[in-house]
Amino acid sequence: MKYAVIIAAGGNGGRMGLKYNKMFFPLASGKTILETSVELFKSDSRCTQIIVVTNPVDFDKLHFGDDPRITLALGGKTRQESVYHGLLKAEEDLVLVHDGARPWCTRESIDDLLNVMVNEKAGILAVAEIETIKEVEGGYIKQTIRRDRMMHAQTPQAFDRELLLKCHRDAEAEGYSATDDAQLIERYSDTPIRIVEGNYANVKITTMNDVVKHD
Repeated sequence: MKYAVIIAAGGNGGRMGLKYNKMFFPLASGKTILETSVELFKSDSRCTQIIVVTNPVDFDKLHFGDDPRITLALGGKTRQESVYHGLLKAEEDLVLVHDGARPWCTRESIDDLLNVMVNEKAGILAVAEIETIKEVEGGYIKQTIRRDRMMHAQTPQAFDRELLLKCHRDAEAEGYSATDDAQLIERYSDTPIRIVEGNYANVKITTMNDVVKHD
């Protein structure tokens, strides 16, 4: 199944103590966070287009060889706007949206996600909550949330391109901001979103502790 992937690679490294975009932080392999994320899709022949969305000041730092599948897109003020910019360049009917800060996603997870997309319009990777979750108000516990119904959303998330475009445009018209693309599908369509079991190693690098624990 052919697909295009949008890799959100904007942001900064403030919470990692960096003075530059964390996408360019080198991992133990010697490759940067972004290079590692991109390699997963470069190695997949089903991926016909890799759209990297980042800040214009970082364009000259992007080096992916001569792979003709690589396309660059200008990032926006928010992740949502950045993904939309990338989506406008997507040429396949099936689009995956991935956080560049998740360099440890596996090929197996991609395979599982693509398998369900044969019959679905939307699907995301997610892992079950394993901690006790408390709803807090004013510094005090309000209630304990049933964790058997809670899951952590991950990326990649997979969507029919036209469906995701419609939902992004509806959100833009309303001025609505979501924390992931699946949230837009939830709000602006009746399309069911299939959950695909992900991998706990597929963490989003936010602080240096994430690197220390998993690299």
